[in-house]
Amino acid sequence: MASTLSLSSIGKLAWRLAAGAQLALIATAACSSSDSGGGGTAGNGSVGTAGKGSVGTAGNGSVGTAGNGSVGTAGNGSVGTAGNGSVGTAGNGSVVGTAGASGQTGFPGGGSSGNGTSTAGATGSTAGAGNGTAGAAGGSNTTGGAGYWTSKDWHGCSWTGKGTDGITTVTPMDFTTKAAGAPYCMSGTVGAEPAYKSVALLGFNVNEPSTASCAYKPVDTTAAGPPSVVPTADGIAINFVKQGASTGFTLRVQIQGPNGAMAGAAGAADRWCSTITAVQGKVFVPWASFTPSCWATTAAAQGTPYAKQPISAVVFTVPGDVKDTPFNFCVNGLAYGTSAADAPDGSATGGDQTGTVGGTGSTDLDFSRAKVNVDGHDYIIQNNNWGNPSVSDLILSYKNNSFKITSGTGSGGDAPASFPSIYIGNNGNTANGVYSTKGNDNLPLQISAISSVTSTFRYSGSTSQFNATYDIWFAKSIPTATYNDGIDGFVMIWLRDPSGKQPIGSKMGTATVAGKSWDVWVGPRGPGPMGSQSSAPVVSFVNPTENDDSRAQSFTNVNIKDFMTAAASYGIQSSWYLTDVFGGFEIWNGGSGGNLSVDEFKCVVAK
Repeated sequence: MASTLSLSSIGKLAWRLAAGAQLALIATAACSSSDSGGGGTAGNGSVGTAGKGSVGTAGNGSVGTAGNGSVGTAGNGSVGTAGNGSVGTAGNGSVVGTAGASGQTGFPGGGSSGNGTSTAGATGSTAGAGNGTAGAAGGSNTTGGAGYWTSKDWHGCSWTGKGTDGITTVTPMDFTTKAAGAPYCMSGTVGAEPAYKSVALLGFNVNEPSTASCAYKPVDTTAAGPPSVVPTADGIAINFVKQGASTGFTLRVQIQGPNGAMAGAAGAADRWCSTITAVQGKVFVPWASFTPSCWATTAAAQGTPYAKQPISAVVFTVPGDVKDTPFNFCVNGLAYGTSAADAPDGSATGGDQTGTVGGTGSTDLDFSRAKVNVDGHDYIIQNNNWGNPSVSDLILSYKNNSFKITSGTGSGGDAPASFPSIYIGNNGNTANGVYSTKGNDNLPLQISAISSVTSTFRYSGSTSQFNATYDIWFAKSIPTATYNDGIDGFVMIWLRDPSGKQPIGSKMGTATVAGKSWDVWVGPRGPGPMGSQSSAPVVSFVNPTENDDSRAQSFTNVNIKDFMTAAASYGIQSSWYLTDVFGGFEIWNGGSGGNLSVDEFKCVVAK
């Protein structure tokens, strides 16, 4: 382990993507809104036409989210991302897009490395139409004609649609050939669009006469939509699954009144949206979580929450991105109710969660993310070229809680060029929960209250110069605001130590933890995104043999709380709160070759 890194090059991983699909990245078009991108200017939505009841609406700008800095080396740069928004029109239910709010700019990471950038947010749009109430499992065609659905006292046409920006494909065009009782499934590709304005939609009118024809037809955006109904209960219970070769797309649900499909201010004032943060399964979306601008990052910017105004349609939207966004999902059913348990059952089931993050040609792709759920626990997979985003490009192909770097370029200096990784936690701009594991990770949790942190980190492959490391963050109190780095302390576990590189600080001794020997390095964090953390202790447990991969497959089901306990004598206090745990590679040079992989990462915090 050669030269010690300068303290100014410590903060890493400034991951600031925004929501929808990749931090600031994936702008999800759902609610007729546009997630906003980083602090850029808002784009304009375009209007398209859509199928019967389908709403061609726009993408939402995704929110620029902040990255996580990993401790071991250099400063983090963060990237905001763009919003998208387009407006389409639709069949029995059309939607007009409204302007997307601007996303936040990523905070610069500590150290000498990059500053956050942001891209423009575009206008969002909404989809929608129809009236009625919630759908039953798979829906039923027994009350009306082909494509008609019912659930409790909600009923009307089901439909699909797409915006006019980008080259978007949607299958089917309508549901007139769907078998009775079958789920409502839609697949295709939301076309690449620089301003994130492309979108695909699947909608359900909720109070439409059984005499209505549900066959595809263009829509008139100057006319009111189907009849409406005042909803009851506490919200919408939904049963959905993602399928196919790419499951990382963002999904939103939108509700709209009879004027929600109209263009202009009248339509914008009569629709509300909410981003679905769960990966798949039965979820519950309370009425109060629907807002006019659900993609915004503050309550003030999101607008006045929905208060049971009459609605005529429920619409699911898949927003676009700067690259093509494949999608394939099924709605087994939806219904108004009081909890996820009210969601109908259905025959569609999910499989492996797969896809890619990263790419070339856009800074947004340098910091893209995806969320997966394995054994009931959420994980975030992130590309993170924080050290040198202008010349570094990685593409990660993921499957469940593993990923492989299929291509990569770039190099760092004292600081790594990138930190591709998998993590649990709630750091950065989470895009209103899309990129957070808060729902099932038991974090933040005081170290003294933790009974175990059972973790597995297996890796394989190689590249020019890299480590394989955990990056674990702590705070003296429960964070009450967005944090982009460890707040008060860090523990790192270097399973692999590359020659020529070393952790922060200096070697303070050795320790035996989890049955293995480690060199212990300790030093202050140095300057970072938050001024108060300049002296935060960084305790690194390092494989004493350089370039040794003997621990690559053997670090399984380890209680890593033991490392936190061992770090107590170096400043990590038991009263502090564990906030985030990462596992991945700090890459100084390389990344190409297509074989460097996290074969498995798990981390379960138990009280």
